[in-house]
Amino acid sequence: MAHEAVRTTERIAPLPPAALGIWFTEQFNGPSAVYHISFTHRLRGPLDPDLLDRALTALVHRHEPLRSRIDLIDEEPRQRVLTPAPFYAERVEAKSTGELPAEVERHIAEHRSRPFRLAEGDPFRVLLVRLGPEDHVLSAVLHHICADGLSLPVLCADLAAFYGGQEPPPLRAGYSDVVERRLTRPPDAEALLRWRRRLAGAPPLELPTDRPRPRVRGTAGGHVPLRVEPGLVELARECARRHGASLFMVLLAVFLTALRGWGGQEDLSVGVPLSGREGPEEEAMVGLFTNTVVMRVDLSGAPSFPELLRRVRSVAFDAYDDGDVPFSHVVEAVSPPRDPSRTPLFQAVFTVQDFAEDELRLPGVTAEPLPSPGGTSEFDVELELALDGAGLVGFVQYAADLFDPATAAAFAADYLGSLRRAVEESR
Repeated sequence: MAHEAVRTTERIAPLPPAALGIWFTEQFNGPSAVYHISFTHRLRGPLDPDLLDRALTALVHRHEPLRSRIDLIDEEPRQRVLTPAPFYAERVEAKSTGELPAEVERHIAEHRSRPFRLAEGDPFRVLLVRLGPEDHVLSAVLHHICADGLSLPVLCADLAAFYGGQEPPPLRAGYSDVVERRLTRPPDAEALLRWRRRLAGAPPLELPTDRPRPRVRGTAGGHVPLRVEPGLVELARECARRHGASLFMVLLAVFLTALRGWGGQEDLSVGVPLSGREGPEEEAMVGLFTNTVVMRVDLSGAPSFPELLRRVRSVAFDAYDDGDVPFSHVVEAVSPPRDPSRTPLFQAVFTVQDFAEDELRLPGVTAEPLPSPGGTSEFDVELELALDGAGLVGFVQYAADLFDPATAAAFAADYLGSLRRAVEESR
């Protein structure tokens, strides 16, 4: 299974700024699962494990980041893209008559949480648990240094195509080519200056915590599920149309409202991931393209929801205009006070995904997504939502060093209540 962009020799290439930031963080804190991306499916039907391995091999051949190491070369971290080689899923035998036994759940949890050694092995691994002749569990884990959320639907679609004996359209370039091309662009000094002006003096997020904030931020986390029913989503869409905004802007404004209600803070900075992909060529790749922008919103003066939405809309468009500036460059330009107990510039994150990131359709096999419990958290609090038919599903992820599950559950409930009040107020 050959592809135009697959090289047959090893290659050394630079890391993109976002990957550099992840690498330096892990060098400081040590390897952990905080940067793991995973999905798990229960597969029912006549799965062929050997064919799956061949499909995985083709997948790793196609996408350079899945077969890259991170090495220090001339005292600089670089990606070493290895030549294509066979790839095999780890295999485990178990028995089940229905529900997953505790033994299998332990295997999956260990597989998800086991740290990657980025200089020694692939940043991608797969576990296949055989429960019966036509009953398996497939768990895939990637390190964030090689992939982002938009990589998952690409990975699932390509894996399904290879398993079914089909060839995805060839990639015209490798991921390392894209990174090198981007790094040749001159920095946008004016955009950096605008970011410095926007974020100068921004206060850290101050929420009432259940425990004192540790001197050095930990990575333990938990998550609380959240669902927005289709009727409420439709009201939010109507609100967005009425005020010349997007559904994302409405949902973000409500997130800010809920944060203000939780901590009383009126100057709030929220991290928002942008896809960072430029056109169809990059949309077909597995890789780390995501760039995070900081949306700092003024909630002073007890604004009505339409007024707050206007402020959010203005801030969002400014952030989108300058969204190509790597976040690490923004941090360097703003130079906030160093505080090892907090992430720089923002401690809250808001994400809305308009794609099914873990949809897997292997020919002849029914795939049922299984939940991926969040045992880590990179930030104080994060709200992630994704389209699910006409509704939204997601979770509140929280730092377990700071908050109890009941506190996060109360925030999730408050978010839903705030959303309903906001859309009704703006009618």
